[in-house]
Amino acid sequence: MNTYLSYLMGAEDIVDNELGNLGIKIAKRASSGIRMLNIPDEALPGYIELVKNKLTKGFWNEIVGPSEILFVFKFADGHTEEYTLSPENEQKIDRLCAEFNNEPADKTANVYKYISDNEFYRDFMLKHYADMVNR
Repeated sequence: MNTYLSYLMGAEDIVDNELGNLGIKIAKRASSGIRMLNIPDEALPGYIELVKNKLTKGFWNEIVGPSEILFVFKFADGHTEEYTLSPENEQKIDRLCAEFNNEPADKTANVYKYISDNEFYRDFMLKHYADMVNR
């Protein structure tokens, strides 16, 4: 069984018991209210649907697994786009992350490194994606 990690922000409409009902554990909570989640394999489809439905417009959520990294972007108009990070779409995801965060694209150019800069993901990323982080 695989476990995925997610740093859930921009999700005031998602309540803790919705996560618990899916079998998702809150590993840590930041003082800002951001929840750091451990998501078992079987909860992943339900979690993605929850994020698509209830994430605040203008935010994204990444879900980091041992063999894939998923991104769900919720645009200002409410539509969502979902991507599995790959070398082929990394530049598109980089542009979206920069746009959503009002940051220059060069800050997020290596999306794998950008994700690993988050302390919650760092060890996991280095264990599973070191070659992509350190390229």
